[in-house]
Amino acid sequence: MKLTLVTIALTATLLSSTVLAATPIQLSLPTVNLPTDNVSGVRLNVLYGQTSQVTGINFSLLGLSTIDNFTGLNLGLGFGINHTTSSMTGLEIGLANWNNNRAKGADFGLVNYTGGNFTGAQFGSFNYAASLNGLQFGLINATDHINKGVQIGLINYDKSGTFVSKNLSIFPIINARF
Repeated sequence: MKLTLVTIALTATLLSSTVLAATPIQLSLPTVNLPTDNVSGVRLNVLYGQTSQVTGINFSLLGLSTIDNFTGLNLGLGFGINHTTSSMTGLEIGLANWNNNRAKGADFGLVNYTGGNFTGAQFGSFNYAASLNGLQFGLINATDHINKGVQIGLINYDKSGTFVSKNLSIFPIINARF
């Protein structure tokens, strides 16, 4: 009886990931994902890997991890770089955090880049967000436009102007707009 219940439980667990078209664990190596489905759980990327969607934890070891849509905790270990092409929601910690489109959450890295709207906080030596809603804290902070937010750093650049003047794009120490 116990063996039957264990067998049913294991079968249900294995089939549930197939039905939901997501896998709980994925190993991503250059040119191959094992297994190939979307991830709802844990993903380990070694050297280079690309996948469509991850919800959970992504570990990038010694290389570039590219994900189309990411929700969760993104960790770049040992020179790991986190790259999201469409949307990122969560916490990213890595050598570099590179979001092509929009991101919401927090980025901790030497370099943080968001090509679209960023909502949250960026902490790094260099931070860039095309549109900022939140905080940039670093040596050099840059944005095309602060919607609502603060830049704190040695050099703060806002293409649309600073709180002092719309004609002044660079301001040291602090810049803000509310």
